[in-house]
Amino acid sequence: MTRYVRKLAKIIVRPFLMNRYVRRVLAFWLYRQSISHSEDMVALLRSPDELDDSYWMGKLRQYAHMVDKGLHRGDFSKGHGTWAYGMARDALAHIRSPEAMGDPSIQWSVRKIRQYEQYQASDLPGLTSEYIRTTCNHEQLLDAIKTRRCIRRYLEKPVPDALVEKIAEVVDWAPTSCHRQPARVYATNNPYIVRKCTELHAGAACFTDIYAPLFLVFCADARLYAMPTELFMPCIDVALGIQNCVLVAHTLGLSLTPLTWSYRKDRHETELRKLLDIPTDFQIVVGAVGGYPNGGVEVPPRKNRELFIRK
Repeated sequence: MTRYVRKLAKIIVRPFLMNRYVRRVLAFWLYRQSISHSEDMVALLRSPDELDDSYWMGKLRQYAHMVDKGLHRGDFSKGHGTWAYGMARDALAHIRSPEAMGDPSIQWSVRKIRQYEQYQASDLPGLTSEYIRTTCNHEQLLDAIKTRRCIRRYLEKPVPDALVEKIAEVVDWAPTSCHRQPARVYATNNPYIVRKCTELHAGAACFTDIYAPLFLVFCADARLYAMPTELFMPCIDVALGIQNCVLVAHTLGLSLTPLTWSYRKDRHETELRKLLDIPTDFQIVVGAVGGYPNGGVEVPPRKNRELFIRK
């Protein structure tokens, strides 16, 4: 009976929802999750005294990066960047804990503030830094990219915490908009919780009743973005970092398989946040299952370059 109801829904409801006029009328309902989350972040920012060090650290990195870009410009001249400099100083004044002040990214930000002050008070021509070349050659990097696979069969072998940390620590080494570094990774290697987390990911995940030793959830501190203008930026910033993580996992003999979060319902999100203690101001971007592969998979060919490279 359920199967026939679903077929009927596809025949009647789907064409109805694809009508552009209907979609305009139902836009608020169709995009309610994104709209609700965006407005929740706006509401949080109305009470700056309630924002924690994590927020102010992200804002300090953002404004210090804007200052740094000006200092490194080839046409650097004094008198510019006063707004970003002032915002960086304001963010710095809100950071309270010694642990936050000792963070390398915050020490870098403070150094940028001091450099800006120094360059505004002198006739120095601007900052120059030496270009750092990688020791990884093209063939080595290409090998890691092309041999990485999403695996759905794992050995019953736990993943040590030290390796989980090696995977997670590279998420912030990808480019992020204005150096905000918004990512936070929630991890569990508890078999029961791993299974519960995979069950909450709807869509064609193909992980039903499959053993997996590790589950990661990649989140973004959505408070750091100007909503709704930067609505999609948290996902973009964190997605760039996820590629780092899956490649590092591959070099460690592990496979990391991202799972879509697009088909979740409100109850799925509530349960996942409860399982891993994820705050509501951190946007869930994607989950990933990981472990030691028990065999490989056939490599699916990629489309011809002519289809995606335009000259």
